[in-house]
Amino acid sequence: MSKRVITDLESTRAEFAAQFFNQHGDVPDDFVYNEDETGIQFDMPPRNILSRRGRKSKDFKGREALLLVTAVLTIRRDGLNLPLLFVIKGQPGGRIDTKELPSFPSGHYYAVQNKAWMDSSAWQQHLWLVLAVGVQGKSVLVLDSFESHVSDEGKETAAILEYDVCALPPNATSHCQPLDVSIMVPFKRHMRDLWIAEDMISGSEEDNDEDWMSPKAQVKRRVMIDWAIKAWNKITPEQVRGSFLKAIPKP
Repeated sequence: MSKRVITDLESTRAEFAAQFFNQHGDVPDDFVYNEDETGIQFDMPPRNILSRRGRKSKDFKGREALLLVTAVLTIRRDGLNLPLLFVIKGQPGGRIDTKELPSFPSGHYYAVQNKAWMDSSAWQQHLWLVLAVGVQGKSVLVLDSFESHVSDEGKETAAILEYDVCALPPNATSHCQPLDVSIMVPFKRHMRDLWIAEDMISGSEEDNDEDWMSPKAQVKRRVMIDWAIKAWNKITPEQVRGSFLKAIPKP
């Protein structure tokens, strides 16, 4: 990234922060939230080629992202990480929805979508399941310009729940979004550490990971979710508070 681009992004961050505090400067820390999504997959080594002790190196470069799950992360400016929402590839009312989801760890939330995407339905579930629970009054929800976030339906639901949606500047989430600034990198690093530390699920090279309904795929889904929860629990309140201070500094 060139120095000019960095300078432009820093200028955008300063302008956004000034606007934010002008509009929401009196909002307490425990009423300011930020949400973002990230895709996770089972084969996520720290490099394209991973060598496990006692095993042959595996080259994952160029492999299609299979067994994708979307993790929806939410933090609050006072240092709180909220429960995760997982969007899993599946059909509403299908086997994964009715048989697997009830067996997943409690304290977090789960939804199915045919491509594991955060669509308008999944966003509505996040609003009602995660964000509606802890809100105690008029709050601010900092979001990027993802279609589901800024749709009329999404904004209307957020308003019902007493959230004022604060849209981030376009193409500036790397500098202006707290989750992008300081949380996503350690979260994914913790997941990779777990990938290395824990045993891989055994199987032959001929196993077809594209069979989303296979017993092996079912185990992988559970492992990914367990890893994500463990990684999320490693994010500290100090990191969360620092992410807001860095992304939206008080002028």
